[in-house]
Amino acid sequence: MEFVKDTFADYLGKKDHVAASDIKTFLHSPRKYYYEKFECTEKPEERHFSIGSGLHELILEPEMFNFNYMVCPKVDGRTKEGKQQMIEFAKKSEGRTILYDNEMEMIRQMADNALKNHTLLEIMQESYREISCYTVDEVTGLKVRMRPDIMSSTKSTIVDLKSCVDSSPQKFKNDCYKYSYSLSGAYYSDFIGRENYIFAAAEKTAPYQVALYVLNDEMMEYGRNQYRMGLDLIKFCQDHNFYPSYNEFEIMKDCYVLGSLEDYFTTLENSQLITLL
Repeated sequence: MEFVKDTFADYLGKKDHVAASDIKTFLHSPRKYYYEKFECTEKPEERHFSIGSGLHELILEPEMFNFNYMVCPKVDGRTKEGKQQMIEFAKKSEGRTILYDNEMEMIRQMADNALKNHTLLEIMQESYREISCYTVDEVTGLKVRMRPDIMSSTKSTIVDLKSCVDSSPQKFKNDCYKYSYSLSGAYYSDFIGRENYIFAAAEKTAPYQVALYVLNDEMMEYGRNQYRMGLDLIKFCQDHNFYPSYNEFEIMKDCYVLGSLEDYFTTLENSQLITLL
């Protein structure tokens, strides 16, 4: 395992490495995985990504926040003075992520509440933050990558910061299923070699409650099976330069589970490509 303090842009630039998010995309659609990873050159900006990354930076690397983010002032763009202010702001903010007043206030409230959690603070005191981890999957030979939010230097613990609408136990458990958080937890724990994977769930609405959770053994084992299948099938698709459609992928997964992946293309040729819902 190689640990590197590189930038997030450098981390994302390693297209030959497989991340947990890549596996999630692949398990949804291999064609979408290939398109987003190797063909799509420009992705539309989504505000929730800017807010999420801003929250991470304010909690984990606050000294860097003002270098990478800037709050847009309230100006009247219809006036001459307002237009001039916007021109000046555009110059100052070049290269930075723009946040609006309401977004900044939300992020600040979320960060403040997170840093009041004494368990989270204790883990953060002696930890590596936003460090990239690179290694190789011994089963497939694929290069893999991880970037844990917080990795304790004294405990066998990783913390994953998650923003959410509702951080209550049942609602966050629903998020775990919806966003395949169990896959992330097992992937990071197994490859980095840590016993505890903690989610710090921070609400995006008042009163901005923060709660810490660990997944039960059944959820972790499910995530482990999911990432194992994902890596094995990514390797299979790479070797055959074939990234199946939805119906084709259902057949591929069936062949994988049955241990007959070598017969996949024969099975595919004889299939009507209709999936039972």
